[in-house]
Amino acid sequence: MDSEKLKIAVLGGTGNIGEGMVLRLALQNLMAEGVKNEVIIGSRSREAADEAAKKALSELENCGFDTSETSVTGSSNLEAAQVADVVILTIRFDHVLPLLNEIQEAIENKILITPVVPMVKEGNLFVYKPPEEGSAALAIQKRVPSSTKVVAAFHNIPAGKLRDIVKCKAVHDAIVCSDDEEAKKLVMELTEHMGCLKPLDGGPLKQASTIESLTPLMINLARLNQLKDLGINFS
Repeated sequence: MDSEKLKIAVLGGTGNIGEGMVLRLALQNLMAEGVKNEVIIGSRSREAADEAAKKALSELENCGFDTSETSVTGSSNLEAAQVADVVILTIRFDHVLPLLNEIQEAIENKILITPVVPMVKEGNLFVYKPPEEGSAALAIQKRVPSSTKVVAAFHNIPAGKLRDIVKCKAVHDAIVCSDDEEAKKLVMELTEHMGCLKPLDGGPLKQASTIESLTPLMINLARLNQLKDLGINFS
């Protein structure tokens, strides 16, 4: 699979993380040489997805980009998954399993990226609450076809930094975990093309629990210390 010519579906692409992911993926076509990916926003509402696609293109144009060189369209979650080579789940954990049931056949032999974090709010803070499998990534792997290549990535990336498409330099590290080395490599290449992230190999999928658990910690640190858009840098 060519990382520079992909159809990428962002399911739940009308939410904060989804919107930022769509902008960065669309920006790849305008900033990275040779990259010509198609971005498909998936939503429960096709109308909402269409509006999100128009909004993304408008934001790119307002930043001075010629959007004739990129492709962002809207669709239902199922239809987006059916036509995509790579599917990204930018939805809450409690909505993941019903969606996986809906798109089972559509994700066979495809790469499925999960930035999903199972967490709950207790008082004013968030707590990591993994399922019995140990992580959202492992729970997802258990419920998809055996041919689906599950990759855990983008958990600790603040939505505000993804959406800030004016800043194109690498500002945060993005840890990528998978049991499939080829799928991991492709996602790391995709991440590097986003312009705001530096991909790091995080090992097999079982390591995803450690990465997922950092997200509530970062949110709590931001709230307790009046900080904004915290990310991870290991250098």
